[in-house]
Amino acid sequence: MVKVNVLFTKSAPLIMKNYSEEEMGSLPAKDYFHEAVQMKRPVVLLVDDDPQVLETLKFVLGDSYDPICAKSGVEAVSTVKNQSVDIVLMDLQLPGMGGLEALKLIKEYDSSIGVLVLSASDSAEQAVLALRLGAYDYLTKPFDSDKLLATLERLSEGLQLKNEVAFLREELNEKQGYGEIISRSPRMKRVFELIKAVSNTASNVLITGESGTGKELVARAVQSMGTRKDKPFVAVNCGAVPSELMESELFGHEKGSFTGAHQRKIGKFEFADNGTVFLDEISTLPMHLQIKLLRVLQEKSFERVGSNTSIKVDIRVIAATNVDLAEEVRKGRFREDLYYRLKVVPIELPPLRDRKEDIQLLLNHFLEKHGRTCNKRIAGITDDARALLNEYRWPGNIRELENLMERLVVLAEDGSIITIADMPSGIVPEAADAPASESRDLREAVQVFEKRYIISALNRTGWNRVETARRLNIHRNTLLLKMKELDIHEAGEGGRRSG
Repeated sequence: MVKVNVLFTKSAPLIMKNYSEEEMGSLPAKDYFHEAVQMKRPVVLLVDDDPQVLETLKFVLGDSYDPICAKSGVEAVSTVKNQSVDIVLMDLQLPGMGGLEALKLIKEYDSSIGVLVLSASDSAEQAVLALRLGAYDYLTKPFDSDKLLATLERLSEGLQLKNEVAFLREELNEKQGYGEIISRSPRMKRVFELIKAVSNTASNVLITGESGTGKELVARAVQSMGTRKDKPFVAVNCGAVPSELMESELFGHEKGSFTGAHQRKIGKFEFADNGTVFLDEISTLPMHLQIKLLRVLQEKSFERVGSNTSIKVDIRVIAATNVDLAEEVRKGRFREDLYYRLKVVPIELPPLRDRKEDIQLLLNHFLEKHGRTCNKRIAGITDDARALLNEYRWPGNIRELENLMERLVVLAEDGSIITIADMPSGIVPEAADAPASESRDLREAVQVFEKRYIISALNRTGWNRVETARRLNIHRNTLLLKMKELDIHEAGEGGRRSG
């Protein structure tokens, strides 16, 4: 039997477990993650220069944790860098390097480590400083054992949840795409490769594609996979902000810099320092702001409106557009130098009609998503309705598909099956094939459509004539007459054909 090694890690290896291929196939990712986490007791680094305190803490924590000790801030930082530590429980009054400085260095090295301060000083100022530097909580000596253990339990549960979410997100990314991007299209595989390649760089990115193709999702994926993943992601729709307010929106303003500026405002670029600014619909940016944006990209600095003081920022810019920017440059509506400054790494998103293999995948995803939101269970979609959606051109792309699925779920009854009869008129005529050939006259085309519509309604109600008539807003006798006229029968294949 072939064995598969599964390695669970945080800052260093936690546990290695052997699974057979059969066990791996039947064991969900979250289950073997839980098993690994439960088999390992959290490692707690105790930092105090009093040996008696260390022995007491080791005794209190021994049943549920693996305690290790350090007697100074320097030793604590060194220990964190050289072995796996989940939680640090530290005093602030330490010889040499103080506890606050050690706390700062530990969080800078690995922000996922939970730090709990246990100090003899009941200083509110020190407590606030410790919390600002990333400490989970601040307890004072002499400590209450039950309170300490309860705090550690909450901290370790939170750390476990964060690790699990990160692990499962990585599993999901490997199986379905990046972040919330779901695809199995070969064309999207190239997009995923570009996202991965650019994520750990500082290069600007230009995302192009039709409206609704998921440009902001790609921008967020670039951010979430890179070194700026824990930093701000600030999105600005350049087309949604009036041009006279855009400069203040991007760069902020000082009090009194213009009529209505009653107080200082921080702009999006300042908020995004060390993170990412996503500029959607970049083609709509006015020319005078294109010049200012170019300077920001070149010099990494800007001034608020009404100020002469330069503000330095470290940001990555990801821009997106649904128009041909090269054509806009040729027409003089977009600066050529800004175009090339933004287009360091171009990512082009294909329209949904060119990635048909994703339609059913997305359809199922959105049905499940909005079913949860509306607290409804949708039993499924009929094959002819699926075929209809597969052939539709989707001019609004993924956004249009999600909006349709949300509408269908909202209007559907709990436990029902979605059919062609539920589809809006804008979708049905393009794929229902009513005028399938030029030889059909109008009366025949209407009959074909009518037959499909009634069969879909009957399928949805399990061929309950009374309920079908009610939903079609006609009398039951009228429905029976139509079924006879259009040769619609429940028995056999004929009754369920699409016509």
